Amino acid sequence: MIQQTRPCKVIIAGGGIAGLGLAVMLEKHGVEYTLLEAYPEIVAPAGAGICMLPHGLRILDQLGCYEALVSKVQDVMEIMSYRDQSGEELVTLDGFTVKNVERHGYSTLWVGRRELLQVMYDCIRDKSKLLTKKRVESVRQLDKGIEVTTADGSVYRGDILVGTDGVHSQVRMEMVRHATEQGIAEDYAEEDSINPGQVRVLIRGVDCSPGIPRGYLAFGVNEGFSNVIGTGPKGRVYWFVTRKMDKTYFGSDIPKFTKGDEERFVREHWDDQITADVQFSDLYKAKQDVIHTPLREFVYRKWHLNRMIVLGDASHKMTPVLGQGGNQALETVAALTNSLMAALKRPNSNRLSVSEIDAMFTEVQNLRAPRAAKMMVESHEQQCMHALETPELREVMLHQFPQMAADLVPTFWDATIAPAVSIKTLPVPKRGRMVPFEDEIRAKL
Repeated sequence: MIQQTRPCKVIIAGGGIAGLGLAVMLEKHGVEYTLLEAYPEIVAPAGAGICMLPHGLRILDQLGCYEALVSKVQDVMEIMSYRDQSGEELVTLDGFTVKNVERHGYSTLWVGRRELLQVMYDCIRDKSKLLTKKRVESVRQLDKGIEVTTADGSVYRGDILVGTDGVHSQVRMEMVRHATEQGIAEDYAEEDSINPGQVRVLIRGVDCSPGIPRGYLAFGVNEGFSNVIGTGPKGRVYWFVTRKMDKTYFGSDIPKFTKGDEERFVREHWDDQITADVQFSDLYKAKQDVIHTPLREFVYRKWHLNRMIVLGDASHKMTPVLGQGGNQALETVAALTNSLMAALKRPNSNRLSVSEIDAMFTEVQNLRAPRAAKMMVESHEQQCMHALETPELREVMLHQFPQMAADLVPTFWDATIAPAVSIKTLPVPKRGRMVPFEDEIRAKL
């Protein structure tokens, strides 16, 4: 355990990937914290699949979670393919994990969100700091701290509040409220101007499906929509279909889908070919977990105010086609940990001042917002390509891309992985790689 020299108490709101990740990081550094989770369980029994990429796995490796996750998954990604509207292969790249390990030191894993949260939860030694049924209701600024009141009337005080409570973040709402009271509401009133409602998605998880091999990742291109399939632990198939909505919606105008909307969506895609031998209907009949929701795409201009900051999906959100969501969330909380530890190690026995906290939060946003925005744009562009949204994209995906894929795909993924953030104060286990991470190169200079 790494001890800081200055006292600090962190309150974390939200026990998802970002929240649990930050909790493990703080415990590793001996920083006092309390995590407030709104729901009855930290590790909920349901949840969709998530693709963990080398940059996210490197952080989990630093936290001591990587080996446990690999043991749960067992089937690492071996095959990546792209399929056309008939489910026929456009291109297949074999040995995907071997090449990823050679290039970056880590494989690519499809895993259930529940399994990932369980591994992270198991890494936390003192679970008394993880509190459930504690939905944040209001936040009050104190002279030398911050006070959080939950829906059950409990009150918690700390030096900073980190909102990792998702796209509908209550901490974000409290930031907007405080900004309004301070006369700077226009700096935080972004919900009606960002571009969050362009596509909608139907996500399914099934136990297994004939015709879908283990260790598989497939992108299906089609007219106006696309699908992604990945196989995870015990042959479980995770998949989603993404389709552009009739128009772009903003803020409160983003629709909430009903069961009837879902049923219509299913009927419209019932006969879609996922592979040459597997249809949408085959996967739907074996469904377990269901999420039918508009997808949001945003990177907020303002992530913090006074002693509050929002991270993960509460600050940046992108379409899932590149599997960046959870990986980017881990990068962002790693960046906060880096800045926090640098501040706490300064030769000063006093608690962090508001000006120090503002400088720390600004550093995190300045580092992470550009990369998150780049990943959001690239995810959006990939979605447009896979949905063949223009004649030019159709020509590229169906005719040009198959000829270039063998060289283009590794180069593309290198560019998304190498610039990633890791935890500066924790060692990275030695794993050979041909393509070093940029922060590892800087550390040697």
